Amino acid sequence: MSEPNDNHLPEARGIYSDFLKKNKMFFTKERTQLLDFIFEQKGHFSADELMFEMQKADVKVSRATLYRSLSQMVEAGILSESDFGHGHTHYEIAIGSKPHVHLICTDSGDVREVHSQKLEEALNDLARKEGFKIKRYKIQVFGVSKSSRKEAAKL
Repeated sequence: MSEPNDNHLPEARGIYSDFLKKNKMFFTKERTQLLDFIFEQKGHFSADELMFEMQKADVKVSRATLYRSLSQMVEAGILSESDFGHGHTHYEIAIGSKPHVHLICTDSGDVREVHSQKLEEALNDLARKEGFKIKRYKIQVFGVSKSSRKEAAKL
């Protein structure tokens, strides 16, 4: 579900550019490179993981710009952020992604993305009844995965 999607990169550039203009900032070369690099990522990533990958690819961006830009991209709706209980924030591309639920195993730390049509319909029904228009949602479920329970049973 969180595969890179270059089809949405032009849309993300437009959204980010508008966001920056509205906030009296510039769409600098560093920010452009960072946005482009983010759209090459697969799945969830932390700021430190992104910085490491950028250094490996010889893409230059300061740590301050990275953190500030990630925050701006979340605020603009380009990225979504989640805390999976690993002690740091994870990001994923929000534009063009299908609504999903994160299942987080508290034993192994594994994170699975699942989609539930029934849950989506229930949320839409609830919102409709409350006169609320959903823009996006984030649901995280913490528990123990089947594989972790099997491993624990072997001990």
